[in-house]
Formats: sequence, C-alpha cells, structure tokens
Amino acid sequence: MSVLNISEDMVECPLCMEPLEMDDMNFFPCTCGYQICRFCWHRIRTDENGLCPACRKAYPENPADFKPLSHEDLHRIKQEKRQKDAQRKKNVTENRKHLANVRVVQKNLVFVVGLSTRLADAETLKKMDYFGKFGKIHKVVINHSTSYAGSQVSMLMS
Repeated sequence: MSVLNISEDMVECPLCMEPLEMDDMNFFPCTCGYQICRFCWHRIRTDENGLCPACRKAYPENPADFKPLSHEDLHRIKQEKRQKDAQRKKNVTENRKHLANVRVVQKNLVFVVGLSTRLADAETLKKMDYFGKFGKIHKVVINHSTSYAGSQVSMLMS
C-alpha cells in the first residue's frame, strides 16, 4: 500500500479535496486501504462517528499502514519535484520557440507601419488628434529600425 513515488498529478484527499502532503502519501488509516489525509482522519475520529468513510469500520487507535518519510526520502522527493518542474519549464520554452517570429493578433493591439519620424513620438501619438480618439492607450512602443519604410509603432489600447 505504500506510495513513495509521487505521480505527475498530485493526489488529493477524497474528503477535503486538498493535495496530500508528502507525509500523507504513506498514510492509510484503515485496513481497507482507503487513503485520506491525517487532518480528515483526526476530525473523523474526534468530532464525528470514528468510522472509515469507505468500509464503515471503526478506525483503530493507530493507523493500519503508516510509515513516516525519512529525511532522505523527503529530500529525494523534493529533488525529483524540482527536476520535474525544471524539465516542464524547459519543455514549455522549447514548445514556444517557434513563436518567436510570429505576431499575435489581439483586438486591443494596434501595429502601425510607415509613420514619418516627425510623428513617431509616444506622447504625440497618444493625443486626441492622432490615435487617442480611438480609446485609451496604455503603452506605445516605437521601433526605429529601418528595415521597413518609416517607423513602426505598436500600441496597446483598451
């Protein structure tokens, strides 16, 4: 019944729906093997009827199967979790690299090409005479690259 390997999905207590802590992973208070967290087990024994929610047998004074994790096991599990998190982050980064040259279309983002350098000023473009009349502008980014004819401007509007 012992569970030392934590699966990808965190196991939840079926009663309180909270993720089981590392110490609770090896906690089976009833002989039927129904696993709950120690908090719920204590609450059932002290405040409720003291019966297992699965088989309705009375909980014994000591849990049927409980082996506290050693410091080495805790350290190993935490290290494995860190490695899995790092690998997951690396995979997410790898999956998004192909999007580096893609422009995402958003209904509140305006991309303007070909403005004269006289107008390519953030404060000028926010005025009511120019793009301010279309809505509140949160951010203006001006690209002075000469790869396009004129300046490029990106604006985030509400």
